[in-house]
Amino acid sequence: MNEKTPSTEIIDHPYARENNVEWHPEAWERVKHAPEFVRPGIRKLMVQRCVKRGYKIVTSDFLTEIRNESMMLVSKRVKGFGFEELTMDSFEVAKEKMRQSPRKVEVIEEIEDFLSMRTEKKDDIVEKFKSYMEVTPSSGMPWNKEALEKMEKVPPFVLGMAKQTIEARARERGDKMVTAGIIEEVFTNIMPASAKQAMGIEVTEDELKEEQTQTDAPQDIPEFELKWHDDALQKVMRIPISFIRNMAVKRIEQEVRKNEGPDKEVTMELFERYRFSF
Repeated sequence: MNEKTPSTEIIDHPYARENNVEWHPEAWERVKHAPEFVRPGIRKLMVQRCVKRGYKIVTSDFLTEIRNESMMLVSKRVKGFGFEELTMDSFEVAKEKMRQSPRKVEVIEEIEDFLSMRTEKKDDIVEKFKSYMEVTPSSGMPWNKEALEKMEKVPPFVLGMAKQTIEARARERGDKMVTAGIIEEVFTNIMPASAKQAMGIEVTEDELKEEQTQTDAPQDIPEFELKWHDDALQKVMRIPISFIRNMAVKRIEQEVRKNEGPDKEVTMELFERYRFSF
């Protein structure tokens, strides 16, 4: 949580002031230790992320979160270049890929120079990137280690649904990486009680009763974009939780359009084929 805490130092940062954001002295001091050529970018990025999240202060914890996210994104880009680890060769490939953007090439060269001067800490930096490379996908939204560990408790039959919901919430928040905090938010505020119970998360009787009341109420009709055959429609409408039902409709239609054609009707056969794809 990013709560405003009393500060003993007034930090004058015009961009932050313009956006009604303040810097905690500890976070500000940490940025001073970053390479000079990236400090302005870090300060601007942190203010932008605070505005996106509705935070009023850049804390050290939030700085760590965004730093980790940035390292994960760099790892993803390196993997996209065809490397499974961060090496000096990957910098050369990156410069070749970015040759049409002189400023980006210049930044890459500055990073190379910076690492070459930090002989005593270079191994630590490379080791950090190595840990991110191990969990970073070549495509799709990256998840940090804590988030992946948290998902180990999720039963396989709801894993796909849970991942989609969590990633959708991360994008909605403007995040570039799934963290344990996003998972906790989704599990607490978005997931239905029965879904949380299936994942082994403790729920109260009141939560289950409230969900049952909603289930017994007239059903919300999902937004169908394709034509559904009656038997497939009846089948999908039997899914008791509207949250899951809507997601099932959306995902099945995506798979049908992608694999069968943009105007294909959803038959019972196609419903059965793609029902477990979400």
